[in-house]
Amino acid sequence: MTYHAVTKLNAMAAQDVQAYNADFISASNLDNGFACVLLTMSGSEVYAATAPSSASSTGVYIVDSPVLPFVTNSAGDKINGIGTARDFYTIAGEVGVARRLQLGDEIEISAEALDSSTTAAYAIPDDSGNYKWKWSAVTVNGCYLQYLSTGYISVPDGGINSGRVTSYKFRVAHI
Repeated sequence: MTYHAVTKLNAMAAQDVQAYNADFISASNLDNGFACVLLTMSGSEVYAATAPSSASSTGVYIVDSPVLPFVTNSAGDKINGIGTARDFYTIAGEVGVARRLQLGDEIEISAEALDSSTTAAYAIPDDSGNYKWKWSAVTVNGCYLQYLSTGYISVPDGGINSGRVTSYKFRVAHI
């Protein structure tokens, strides 16, 4: 089974300032926690989300669409409301929500939004076109996240003694 990234926004300016929130459409499926850049309008108040083009990208947003788990049956029909947050992602071509990262924001993201599980001092936008964050021992001129700790995000799944995923806590150290 393929799991998707889970995000927990601990303290973000975008929770208080509506101007830091934007609707987007992407040509790719995007998990919550992925990094994206919103440069051009794709329609009325909807931006086209693209992958950061360099590790030094600025104006980086984090995908944080409202979670509505779903499954797709063998006929290709989407059935909403079944599964957990780990089953959710924003489908290519559908509207999602992204939040612009601001200095001092604190976020937690699960391993699926990172290029590996080997931690380093920082996470920077992955410039290979896959929207993920990549671990880095050094900072860059653009947006980067300072690694704070490893923990867990609760993802209830109905089982006893289950329902948590490993997460990595970060503070936005440069935008």
